[in-house]
Amino acid sequence: MKKLPIELQTLIVKELPTRDICRLQQTCKAFYDLIEGNSEVWKERLRRQCSTDVLWSSFSGFTASELRRACTGTLRFKHRYRRGGNPKPPIPRLLPYNSEHDNHLYRQWQEIEESDNPYPEISATFLVPGGRFLITVDMKWLRVWDLGSPGSLNEPCEVVRYERLHCVDMIPEIADAIVVGKDTVHLLIQEFYSQDTLPQSFGINRSEYSLNRGSMFAFFHRFQIRLPDRGQPSVKFLDRLCVLHSGSDISVAQHGPIVAFGMGPRVLLWGTSDSPDKSWVASASRTCEHAVCQKVFFHQGYAFFADSASLNGFDLTGITHRPVGKGLVDLQRGSPDIGSIPPPRTWTHQQDFHDNFRARATDFMLHKPVAEAGPLFYEIRHPQLQATQQQPGSDPSEGTYLQFCFSFHPDDPTASSLGPTKRYRTTSQPCDTPYFYFALDEGVRGYIWYGRYNFNRRGKGANIRIFVSIVDDPDSPEPSASDIEGLGYFSEMIEWTNSKPPGVLSISVCPLSGRVVVLWGQEFGGEHLVETFDLYDSSRVTT
Repeated sequence: MKKLPIELQTLIVKELPTRDICRLQQTCKAFYDLIEGNSEVWKERLRRQCSTDVLWSSFSGFTASELRRACTGTLRFKHRYRRGGNPKPPIPRLLPYNSEHDNHLYRQWQEIEESDNPYPEISATFLVPGGRFLITVDMKWLRVWDLGSPGSLNEPCEVVRYERLHCVDMIPEIADAIVVGKDTVHLLIQEFYSQDTLPQSFGINRSEYSLNRGSMFAFFHRFQIRLPDRGQPSVKFLDRLCVLHSGSDISVAQHGPIVAFGMGPRVLLWGTSDSPDKSWVASASRTCEHAVCQKVFFHQGYAFFADSASLNGFDLTGITHRPVGKGLVDLQRGSPDIGSIPPPRTWTHQQDFHDNFRARATDFMLHKPVAEAGPLFYEIRHPQLQATQQQPGSDPSEGTYLQFCFSFHPDDPTASSLGPTKRYRTTSQPCDTPYFYFALDEGVRGYIWYGRYNFNRRGKGANIRIFVSIVDDPDSPEPSASDIEGLGYFSEMIEWTNSKPPGVLSISVCPLSGRVVVLWGQEFGGEHLVETFDLYDSSRVTT
């Protein structure tokens, strides 16, 4: 290979897996020099690793060394946590306070809470895949922060600050966020409105709707955030929707201009547009009235709604819809369907899921990013298996999960298949329920767990620990549900040891960059705290 022209050597190296490139680099000085500073090699490898779900502009302006660091991020992550070790805890960082903004509000929090927390009012966070940009939301502002390149512990920099004039003065949550294109994120913000009247901005007469004690308003606001390689980052408001429903849990997914909602036994599709007269809605009642929808996703031209009982797919072609009009949709129990959505294709889970079983949302994990084609995998916690399949001497509180593989053929849906592939038991675990799933690379996945524990002998006080477990076995469409498999070794990632530990409201992990963002929430007082961690570095860098 050394006798080949440099250009041809470079083309060959690009086709190698990242681990093999690192090994080739160590064989001799010639290959070391060819690879080490070759931005073209590392940029191509990173592009292949990132696929379409990672914001490519996160790596703009990177040197060859920084590109190499990002490419090998998943390898370092696996080395750090695979065998259940306890590496040195990462150093937490708070978001910086800018004295030019919200000075009065900041002084109030400082006086009341006596805290160094610069943004205690933040209610939702999203670490954009790629690990460089962080989105935060509070009752007034939508902010985007640049956390810097992988390995950098420089102070985060606010690059976008947008006042959400279209939102109601309620505590907002991020219902869904997806990467669309190399520099764009679609963000869906949700607010639960507990009042029995709508804000005046909607201009809706309350007497037009029949409200009861179970009625609840949910507001959804959709934004487009652009973070280009060059040029000014921007936020654009796309559309908003108000849904009057019966208090059911809501699951959400986005795909292009369409948003799909699962609200108990109801399905709602919303075609968004920055032109209000072009937005539309359509709804349908699901065939399984008792089932609670836990996950929504798009795949090959269908919107899929999965729960513990079945998987239902709605064809996105042939929908009859109506304009949104004033921006409110009535989906209360007993309300008629809006427009017409073709009847769903239904695949039933195996029979030992009882009809009255309710899977909690945190117990249902979809393997993301959802593939554009090919088999899909998801897992559901199975209490019947816990009760009947316990091994002798095992803890009855251990969680048992069943993984399903769905092979969908849109040209012939009847040829599609859904079946169990693996059964997992959380043996020797610090917690019994994983709260977050992420992919590392082909055949490797990880889970995030967290819980509260007593940390002194007298049982006074407690701490919060966040763990990670890694499973190395590859996904396989071949059924093997009779085999009990573990969920990997458990490594402590982050620990909070203060006398008053908060709860974990959300957590984001990016193995490529080694970044973790945790949104903590106090039980009393309502203060939230955003902390960022860099797993691959244990010393702070000053600017």
